[in-house]
Amino acid sequence: MSQYITLRFTNALFRKFSLLAIFSLWTVIVCGQAIANIDQTNTVQTSSTKKKSASERLEETLKCFNPLNKNAEYSITLCADIPDNNQPDRVHVRSETGHVFIVLTKIQQSDTTHCVFGFYPRRPASSLIFKNVRSEILDNSEREYNISVFKQLDETSFMKTLNTAIELAKKKYNLNKYNCYDYAIDIFNEVAGTNKLPKNHINFPFIFGKGGSPCSLYADLKQLKENGSTWAPYIQIGLFKAPVSKDFEISDNQ
Repeated sequence: MSQYITLRFTNALFRKFSLLAIFSLWTVIVCGQAIANIDQTNTVQTSSTKKKSASERLEETLKCFNPLNKNAEYSITLCADIPDNNQPDRVHVRSETGHVFIVLTKIQQSDTTHCVFGFYPRRPASSLIFKNVRSEILDNSEREYNISVFKQLDETSFMKTLNTAIELAKKKYNLNKYNCYDYAIDIFNEVAGTNKLPKNHINFPFIFGKGGSPCSLYADLKQLKENGSTWAPYIQIGLFKAPVSKDFEISDNQ
């Protein structure tokens, strides 16, 4: 009799533990799926709120030229703003180092669209400490400049210019090897044909080594104009103001 009671007790206990184990397993599966769903949601939210890169923002900005067609006129202008308007060879004036930037233009009938932009370090101070830092493309609307070179483009060349600007915007900023000077000249030279503009790096003050500067671009363009090169008719020297960009994609760093 006692053995029968013990057996019944054991069977009942086994059933209870079995039910508990099944319930625990079900709980783990349900909770695991819930956690997975939360992680997936967080991943989607994170990707959707992820900051755009410099090239992605520029790509959005350059959509202002859409649609491209053969009935419009296109051009690219390379501009240099030197630090000292009276001394073109002065590389640095207090905190001002000048700038080299691009103006892209589309003219269709009475409608003119400009995009004025340049290459910057995302965190300016970091570019003085580290060699390669994240870059940023910023609006240079109404920026003053002292010298420029202009080239008319067809639809195909203009599209090539847009793609080049977007692709080069992926590069890291390097004060000595790839700054605003290098970025802008590389874009211009991509559609310059056989007469590409020279690239000359000059000495920076103090311990900052050598690099591209609006002063070196000013000197080269001035020489090309004085020597009567094929670029001479398209080079302007003086004091000018850049046009205003249309619908520039604002940086989330500003």
